[in-house]
Amino acid sequence: MNNYILNIQNWQPKNNHQVKIINQIVEMIGLEEKYIFGRPRKYDLRSLLKLALFAYSKGIFSSRQISELAEENLPARWLTKNSFPSYRTICRFRISDEAENLISKCMNQLTKYLRKNYYIDDVSFIDGTKILANANKYSFVWRKNIIRFDK
Repeated sequence: MNNYILNIQNWQPKNNHQVKIINQIVEMIGLEEKYIFGRPRKYDLRSLLKLALFAYSKGIFSSRQISELAEENLPARWLTKNSFPSYRTICRFRISDEAENLISKCMNQLTKYLRKNYYIDDVSFIDGTKILANANKYSFVWRKNIIRFDK
């Protein structure tokens, strides 16, 4: 019987995997302090943000499901460095002021990263296309409103 042992500590995702991109963008922020949640463990702000962004990209928004993702998914384990935050920790992180500041810094870094690698530029096109989102399906934005609020 052949047994294959997977060493999780040395596992690395592929270069074009989305966790690598999420990791790069969040690491560009340069945050040094630890974020303390709960009594027994200390969780890094960056690893919680990475986990939240990865879960959101997978369409997972529930804190219990995000906690389950952190335990069961190998790329999520790699992002959190084998720490498994509870659903309460994830909930507290999402409503904290530090998370709001971190997300705004992350969005600025993402914009700089996309401009630096020529994925986006300063030109935007508005053609009136309606795209169905995960939000309320009865709400959409008219082209005239976009132009009016853009001024």
